[in-house]
Amino acid sequence: MTPTVIMKIGGSCLIDKSAFNKILEILNIYKKDKKIIVASAFKGITDLLLNTAHNINNSRVLDDNIAILEKKHFNVIEQIFDEDSEYYIKAKIWVDEKLSELEDTFADIKEFGLEPYYQDYVASFGEILSTYIINQYILSKGLDSVYIPANKLIITNDEFNNAYPFYEFTNQRVKKLLIPLLENPKKDIIICITGFIGRNKIGYTTTLGRGGSDYSATILAHSIYETAEDKNIKVILWKDVDGLMAINPKYIPKSTLIRNLDYKEAKHIANFGAKILHPKCLEAIEKNKIPLELRNFSNPFEEVEFTEISEHTDKNEIKGISTVEDAAIITMVSGSLVDVPGVLAKIFKVMSKNRISVSLVAQSASEISTSFIVKEEESKKAVEALSNSGYFSNFFEIKSEEVAIINITGFKILENLTKAKIFQALDKKDIHVKALTQSTEELNLSLVIDRKDVFNAINIMHDDLCEDLEHE
Repeated sequence: MTPTVIMKIGGSCLIDKSAFNKILEILNIYKKDKKIIVASAFKGITDLLLNTAHNINNSRVLDDNIAILEKKHFNVIEQIFDEDSEYYIKAKIWVDEKLSELEDTFADIKEFGLEPYYQDYVASFGEILSTYIINQYILSKGLDSVYIPANKLIITNDEFNNAYPFYEFTNQRVKKLLIPLLENPKKDIIICITGFIGRNKIGYTTTLGRGGSDYSATILAHSIYETAEDKNIKVILWKDVDGLMAINPKYIPKSTLIRNLDYKEAKHIANFGAKILHPKCLEAIEKNKIPLELRNFSNPFEEVEFTEISEHTDKNEIKGISTVEDAAIITMVSGSLVDVPGVLAKIFKVMSKNRISVSLVAQSASEISTSFIVKEEESKKAVEALSNSGYFSNFFEIKSEEVAIINITGFKILENLTKAKIFQALDKKDIHVKALTQSTEELNLSLVIDRKDVFNAINIMHDDLCEDLEHE
């Protein structure tokens, strides 16, 4: 059976004519496979769209941003198509029509306000524009291609700006609309699908949040696996880097590439600072063990090193050391509520009510002290919410401190000798660990330290653990 390759192409890769030529090169490399392209908006477009929506009453910003949107897309069209060709004309008409729809939407926002639905609808235009242009470019090169907006395929809940897929309905749509194209033996059709967007059950456009286009690719992979006869599927995320690095190069310039890791390891690394991959992307493919590759768009040849995420891993290695620098630790101290049940539940309820995400919870055995991590930008809001709660203001001392989290991932962390090396290394630089947690799978150790110590901590751990890091 012919493999199906779902390729997501990021907006930072789609910048000029040479980038579109690279798409052709990639399509040729995978010419024997069935191909789906999931595209992001061109670089900077989503932010520009949302900036316009948030400044709707500033007519100058509105006019300037619409002009920029038109210019950026027309510039690409004029670079990649022969002037006055069928595809050039179709692409320009498409941009004109969509910008006209967008202006009508901005008029509605000005009249009725920026409701969550409007925000997602506006944000969707970047992918709608870029993906259609890619589709027309492929057609202009004599290849067969079809454009499908993802809101015809991916059905989600009503959580605008961070929607979650309903797989049952998405599977039905994929089976009806996508599988016949993939399983047509007479045609090699390159299917171009918008990333980032879906729709809820009543038809409103939704978006999938950070990492949304990557998520689109893995959602589609899941649904194809569930509904197609041929289960030979993989996902390739084309990036502007070679893959996941063992350590952020800003700390260790000659850091090595992580060549293979399993889904659990990848989720831990993605959750702690690896911005090129979002952990939710892996949730969609882990169940069916669909492999995912992170490859460099600028150097796409198959023999070039890349990162593969699959069910296979080397369990004798530390895969990576990642960091979160924009964190705050909230510490709550009280001697009067020892052995009182439900304290943590009350904390989480206050955080949930204020839409504050909590990670890395630590509690002293005596239950006198409870600490948890939030994003630095949400720390003031978290402290105020707790302080304004009658329950906590009466019994607790509450404080917030800016910190960093260092996350060490890999099955070798199971070994006590490895843990000993970590703490001995930190002790050499007199670096104090404020809190720590270990995942239940025991493949991840997270340490909370002063932010000023991050650089020294990473470097000393790299030096002392280099023999345990993959391929160091």
